[in-house]
Amino acid sequence: MRKRIVTLLLALALVTGTLYTGSPIGAYAANEETQEQMTEVLLKIKTKLELPDEFTEFWYNYNNYGEKATWYFNWSTEDSSKTVYVNCDDEAHINNVGSYGDNNRSGMPDKTAEELAPQAEELLYRLFPETKGHVVLKNSGYQYYRSSYRFEYRRIENNIEMPDNYIYLTVGYKDCDLISADCRWNYTAAVPSADKLIGADKAKEKIDEKLDMELRYYVGYDKDGNEKIYLAYAPTMYYIAADAKSGKLYTKKNYWGDDPEMKEAADEDMNATGNAENGRGYEAKLSDAEIKRIQELEKLISSDDAVKLIRNNKYLLVDKNISSVTANLREYNGQYRWYISLRDNRPYDYDSDDTYRAFASAVVDARDGKIISYSSSIKSLYYYAEEDLDGIKFNYSKKQCRSIFEEFVKSIEADKFAQVQMTATNPEMYYSDYNSKSYTYSYDFEYTRYNDGVPFASNGINGCVDRVTGKVYSYYMNWSDAEVPSAKGVIGEAKAFDAYMSYDGFDLVYEIVNKYENSGSIYGYDNEQIVRLVYRTAISPAFVDAFTGKQIDYNGEEYEVVRTDYKYNDIAGTKYEKAIRILAGMGVGLPGESFEPSKKITAEELGQLIIKLPYFGYKEELLSGDKALSRQETAKIIITLMGLEPIAKLDIYKLSYKDKKDVAKGYTGYVAIAGAMGLFGDAKAKKFKPKTALTRGEAAQLLLNAANVMTSGEY
Repeated sequence: MRKRIVTLLLALALVTGTLYTGSPIGAYAANEETQEQMTEVLLKIKTKLELPDEFTEFWYNYNNYGEKATWYFNWSTEDSSKTVYVNCDDEAHINNVGSYGDNNRSGMPDKTAEELAPQAEELLYRLFPETKGHVVLKNSGYQYYRSSYRFEYRRIENNIEMPDNYIYLTVGYKDCDLISADCRWNYTAAVPSADKLIGADKAKEKIDEKLDMELRYYVGYDKDGNEKIYLAYAPTMYYIAADAKSGKLYTKKNYWGDDPEMKEAADEDMNATGNAENGRGYEAKLSDAEIKRIQELEKLISSDDAVKLIRNNKYLLVDKNISSVTANLREYNGQYRWYISLRDNRPYDYDSDDTYRAFASAVVDARDGKIISYSSSIKSLYYYAEEDLDGIKFNYSKKQCRSIFEEFVKSIEADKFAQVQMTATNPEMYYSDYNSKSYTYSYDFEYTRYNDGVPFASNGINGCVDRVTGKVYSYYMNWSDAEVPSAKGVIGEAKAFDAYMSYDGFDLVYEIVNKYENSGSIYGYDNEQIVRLVYRTAISPAFVDAFTGKQIDYNGEEYEVVRTDYKYNDIAGTKYEKAIRILAGMGVGLPGESFEPSKKITAEELGQLIIKLPYFGYKEELLSGDKALSRQETAKIIITLMGLEPIAKLDIYKLSYKDKKDVAKGYTGYVAIAGAMGLFGDAKAKKFKPKTALTRGEAAQLLLNAANVMTSGEY
């Protein structure tokens, strides 16, 4: 429920400690306890916020879903141009708070996150006083989209982190004014002591008893976007934890019901894979003229022939009433395919019991006519009257359906079928309330690809067969043609486990466990949260190279942590220390422990800095090579990436620098614009020194100056 309370009413509430009761207030209204509670919560919140007098409008929302009561307060200016909001519980613990409408944040920061950290901490404890002494600053970074810094605080108890409890505080980069804060914190759950722990080594032994490392083939992509197949070990469970005191193993964090063993919740499918036909580049539809030319050159089959291959296939379910057919030829990664759509376009007769209208789709290789995929609707039991269900004849058993599907696959993919093994059979069920019977009307068969006895994670064949007609109504094969490496010489599961447990992410932590239970008409709200102290795996990516034991990413490449916390040991006291630190706080820097500010910068190094700043364009031809850049070359690069090249090319510029004769032909406009903007420092400098090499420190200041121009609101 949402109501508007005028300023006078709010003022009265805050002065007298009660709310005017002449009209209902709150979600459950006309309840004096609710009014008193709202006043109490408001008073507490007002001690944590600074609200200028211009915020004269006030709204609120109250929700007591389940056992969790929450208040939402919203203050705004009369013209609604500025807003401050708070979401809190009934104890005035803030869940989130923020403001909108203050857009006076142009330009680049002149302070680093490190410099603002003390002010941010002061604001943190004003908003969340109960957390004082129980948080540690984990990360900080620049937020481009709101010109702000975000500080991430993590809860810590007994010098041990509790990752499930945290606060994200976002502040303005100039005055550390509040932009937003989000808090996830359990104020009531008991925290176990941290004494008498079993130790990390014992925890690993316990986990080793339960966790298997499975060897599989995976499909990734190389730098050119081509498929590659690699071998890797991965854990059979992505979450497992050992109790830090007893060694008891946990495989879930969420539980349902009153079972003392805390019955496990259903797993989230973490291994879902997308359709291999989607998400890999641009797909273009060809015109009739283009199709004709391609047919001449590539000898593709016609659309009619492609449709006949589907209609005439004795294994496929193609409804006799299908009359509408469309076929489009598409080029995909150098392969030509017919995409066919078939429909029963008979008009619906809603007075008739026959409302089923079939539809199907197919993909056919346009060169050899091979069926790549097929999917058809079936007249499932949902289309039958309940009283007619027992009259349906299911003519084919599971064994017969499997035989039919395998015959079909062998008829089109005999070589590939020899490389798969059936790994799952799933019945398609229908339950009738009419006669309390269950009917199995089809079977879904899954086959996994193997090589050297090792399964593929996502390569295989699957399909469905209708038990009434004995026809295949679904078929799909996901298969990479990339070279398959041999599985000989892999390190083995034991070494893979040791390698996996050595990666970052196996830690001693306090974690929040959620227990859900049914309570009357409300189901699924948090009834209880428990804190437990565990050694747990939160390792990502979880792949172990099958031959080297190194941690690899989803493309089979050695995993490298992307550095965002640039800190250098050689910039203190240098001229460009401030610029380097500000860029570093924005996640912009060069690799290594030393920045070497006086070293000449190359085009490639400049590119490493520019690519991390969203204000500039990027042209690889300008930002490659290990040759040191001159000031005039850098001016041309920066002005071009600022989008000003067309203006810079105009023959209208006259330079006033004393060394203007040293500016090479073709650079005049770029130097003039860069100088006028003060990108290289003093816009009134007497010399430009066009051929002097630019240093890394100068480059940092240059980029900061250019970004400041682009974000100033005058660019």
